[in-house]
Amino acid sequence: MKTPSENGTGMGMYPKKLIIEPTTRCNFKCEMCVKQSQGCQIKEGDLGLNVFESLVPLLPHVNTIIFTGIGEPLLCKDLELCLETARSKMPEKTIRGFQTNGKLLTPDRAMSLLKSGLNKICISVDATGPSLFNTVRQGGCFLDIEKALQALVDASAQFPEAGLEIGIEFVLMKKNMDELPRVIEWAGRQGLDFMLVTHVTAYEKEMEKEIAYMDNSEISLALFESFKKSARKKNLDLTQYSRIPLKLYKSETDREIYNLVQELKDQALKEGVYINMFHLMDEDPVYYQQIKEIFHRSQILAAQYGVDLTLPEIRPKTKRHCPFVEDDSMFVTWEGKVSPCYFLWHQYQVMRIGYTKSVTPVFFGNVLEQHPFDIWNSHEFKDFRNKVKAYDYPNCHSWCEIRCDYVLDQPFYQDCFINNIPCCDCHWNLGFLNCLT
Repeated sequence: MKTPSENGTGMGMYPKKLIIEPTTRCNFKCEMCVKQSQGCQIKEGDLGLNVFESLVPLLPHVNTIIFTGIGEPLLCKDLELCLETARSKMPEKTIRGFQTNGKLLTPDRAMSLLKSGLNKICISVDATGPSLFNTVRQGGCFLDIEKALQALVDASAQFPEAGLEIGIEFVLMKKNMDELPRVIEWAGRQGLDFMLVTHVTAYEKEMEKEIAYMDNSEISLALFESFKKSARKKNLDLTQYSRIPLKLYKSETDREIYNLVQELKDQALKEGVYINMFHLMDEDPVYYQQIKEIFHRSQILAAQYGVDLTLPEIRPKTKRHCPFVEDDSMFVTWEGKVSPCYFLWHQYQVMRIGYTKSVTPVFFGNVLEQHPFDIWNSHEFKDFRNKVKAYDYPNCHSWCEIRCDYVLDQPFYQDCFINNIPCCDCHWNLGFLNCLT
């Protein structure tokens, strides 16, 4: 085990959350998973005990440890040993959990996990109808979920001192969003403690049509509406803007519309409002009311059944917030590489308004080569976290009508603000995505 450097800076600072990848192997082939995408370059492997043992010095200082990632944690043969070590080293009233598809969660395994120190678990459930569930979660069936939950309930009854919290995660898509209230009602009848809902991430072009969130913030819509009113007084239609930039010869009306849109953009910049003209013109108020009503019904049902429900944003946050850096999280791959977040944990491709964006992982060291204290407190990692918290980088989703070479070129070099952190096109800080952390 590496020892901390005596010259390390900020040695009093520790991560509060450890997100550890137990494996990148999986027994499912879920249609929306990055592992099924063409651009996935994630190597398969399992967490070695040498990697986990290198993290043990951090355990007395963290409040949460989550074993999760791209693969299925129950395929990791040393999961119980890691949980047992975490329980013995972490302070009291801390979280030790993982996310699972539930297929391998037998009664014996459930009891083994609880005795080892597991106190929070989240199972993937995206529908109650067997047909839709089997389509989304290829390799599983809804009966497996019910069996897994019963195994957990029985184990918890036999070992109540574990204080187990049981929850589910729901990946929201257009094809299954009508299922959301039904899944919450089902979860309530099962006596589950919590439910996480996250929007789908499209790793393939055909999955973009399943994205359920809206593209415009409330404040950008309000500003757009005010300019539309001004345009109507001049007998101008701002929705015609999309065709004007491509026209070689512009009429007087075209120039008036174009100039008014430029005024709108200038006003938005002055007020610190992110706007995207194409998104604004594509706004679908009928669809917005539909998803808003689904979320409202879901909240009522969750309150009725006592389920702690976490919903994603329907519209992008105006004030961005990185849930990982803000919570002092450290992500560690099965190979021991240290990353700042989910978005920059692996190499893969993701869709952005029809463009294919390649994501290159960001690592600040390997716990097999450096003490984790030194990695966390290195100048490079601290500088990265400080830059993220400043949020002084572009908001590509809310601003950009295309995706420029700064964003699409790999490896990432800089954004259009000349920042060297690849966070400008991340959907986590917009509030669209949730996970067990």
